[in-house]
Amino acid sequence: MRRWTEADLVQMGLDPSTVRRCFKRHFGATFLQLARQRRVQMGLRALSTGDKVIDAQLTAGFSSPSAFRLAFAQLMGQAPGSLKRDAVLKAGCIDTPLGPMLAVADAKVLHLLEFIDRRALRGELARLRSRTGTELGMGHSEPMAQVEAELVEYFDGKRAQFEVALAEHGSSFERAVWADLRRIPAGQTRSYGAIAAAMGRPGAARAVARANGANQLALVVPCHRVIGSDGALTGYGGGLWRKQRLLEMERKYL
Repeated sequence: MRRWTEADLVQMGLDPSTVRRCFKRHFGATFLQLARQRRVQMGLRALSTGDKVIDAQLTAGFSSPSAFRLAFAQLMGQAPGSLKRDAVLKAGCIDTPLGPMLAVADAKVLHLLEFIDRRALRGELARLRSRTGTELGMGHSEPMAQVEAELVEYFDGKRAQFEVALAEHGSSFERAVWADLRRIPAGQTRSYGAIAAAMGRPGAARAVARANGANQLALVVPCHRVIGSDGALTGYGGGLWRKQRLLEMERKYL
């Protein structure tokens, strides 16, 4: 794998500072932040296959145990040593064409699916632990294997709907919104106002937007198919660039 340097950018006629600004504006993170996320992902994957913390640290390329613990805690909200091997909830990484995702599932249902670089991920994991009253561990489960296989088919253009069983942690209103999101056909979009009107609550567009943002099952519950009433791409936790790519990709399902 090639290691790019500022000299390479200069040789291509690019200004390194401009490239850094454009990169952060587009991806919401710096080169170094994404590189660290990649290394933590490698550590997550090693832990999910049963490696010890020290082995996962070395696999991820961290020379210092404290640096690995800090980077891991910044992402997951807890130190790697606090993960329970016999935990009910298992977390694991899933690679996709739009970047790695973190999946959390028990033996029967999928609880969370988010892009690893989502800023709110640590808070979502904390809420999940609080709502379920269980600790988090690393490993694999049947729902995780199922959603990984379905994601491959989705990105290959062979599957528009997901069938994995879900645990939707939310209020009755939020769950109703998420059910409506799953009814939006791939290749189509809806506005917050349109969803609120379809639910018989035409004045609840903002509440729909909040419920949309509270979704913890990215892609499976397709909150990326909701846009502004003027057709603009509104906020998306996975990044607007991903939202645009997903909507472009889903046009083939029409």
